[in-house]
Amino acid sequence: MQISPVNNTNFQARNQTIRFADDIARHVNKCYPRISATKIASFESASCFPECLENLTKRIKESVRDERNNLYDDSYSFLDKIKSFIKPIKKNRVGNCAESAQLSTIAAKVNGIKDCHLAHLYNTKGEDFDHTVVFVKGEKPYIIDAWLGFADYVPNTIERFKNEYNYIFKTKPDEQLTFVSYTDDEYTYFLKDNFTRSQINKLRRIYPEMFIKRGFV
Repeated sequence: MQISPVNNTNFQARNQTIRFADDIARHVNKCYPRISATKIASFESASCFPECLENLTKRIKESVRDERNNLYDDSYSFLDKIKSFIKPIKKNRVGNCAESAQLSTIAAKVNGIKDCHLAHLYNTKGEDFDHTVVFVKGEKPYIIDAWLGFADYVPNTIERFKNEYNYIFKTKPDEQLTFVSYTDDEYTYFLKDNFTRSQINKLRRIYPEMFIKRGFV
């Protein structure tokens, strides 16, 4: 039997890329702790606390999303727009997968990851799973999912959704999943472009906690 040699350099580089993306997912959760109504709703005991879930969902809408909308609409500069995503979450410490993905997109760009944007989980029939992640383009695209706390290549992520996290997504065994990016709202469009070096430097001064001083991109 002939065994082909393994290219250790490429193998290590791929692992370093995912390790760093995984660091970003966990770093965002450490810097901006938040409670998620949709995550709590996935627990088996969630049905025992309907009022708690209702109040938390309302809080996310009114204290985070409505405040973000107002701040964003009143923003004229790049920095003010970025602050509109971060300030409500820092103050209220609540948010669902959309907030997690928005924070992760900002953190990824601050830490030098290019060509990343918000994406949403669908099946190939076009049915929406109401889940938002960060999609990083490249020769081998990968996902940053701070809501679930990990990063991985697209096929691995889909496999984890269908197995490890199927109690959340409830997919069928033969169901095909895909990630779709769109710019139907201003927030998705704004976070799609790469940040300039000047913008990154300003964000690192204002939000030094977001910068990871190690790793490989």
